[in-house]
Amino acid sequence: LRLVPAGPPVLALAPIANWYAKTWPAERFIELAERLTAAKAPLAGARVAVVAGPDERAGAQPVLDALPSARRLDLIGAGPLLDTQAALERCALFIGNDSGLMHMAAAAGIPTLGLFGPSDDRLYAPWGPRTALVRTPESFLTLNPPGGDWRSMPPAMVSLTVDAVEEAAHQLWRRLGETAADQATNQATNQG
Repeated sequence: LRLVPAGPPVLALAPIANWYAKTWPAERFIELAERLTAAKAPLAGARVAVVAGPDERAGAQPVLDALPSARRLDLIGAGPLLDTQAALERCALFIGNDSGLMHMAAAAGIPTLGLFGPSDDRLYAPWGPRTALVRTPESFLTLNPPGGDWRSMPPAMVSLTVDAVEEAAHQLWRRLGETAADQATNQATNQG
């Protein structure tokens, strides 16, 4: 309850990955948050949590800073992994790069949308009935050919558009047949 207090639903964003090439641009996370929390959107008026590890603050901070102060939750380096897991369990939707946080969100059972490009979604996709993924138009092999050095790869997620990610989020909501109000009710019930 400390990290994600009771209130409107929460959209969790994880804008960092363990290597730069598979990190979707920060400005696109910002635009996506604006779209998904706008009036008549699935998460209209929702709070937005930015989730990242303690050593990832510099990369995640621009997303956090761009959010309205009254609706943002700073979960960057929020504490031990169990605290982060508990915070994710209180969120209505998670959208993030291929990362450990994406897998934690899927394990928490919240709707989870993973963003993929130079990593193999056949191996690393979020797992579970409440998950989905969206990837760049290019295959991971095109972006990350055998023998390439992933540590020095240029950004590989730039062809993944905000429109594509927004549509994938809407498809996930439709498939699950849930609204933000349903999520808020389920969270309140689960927190008893």
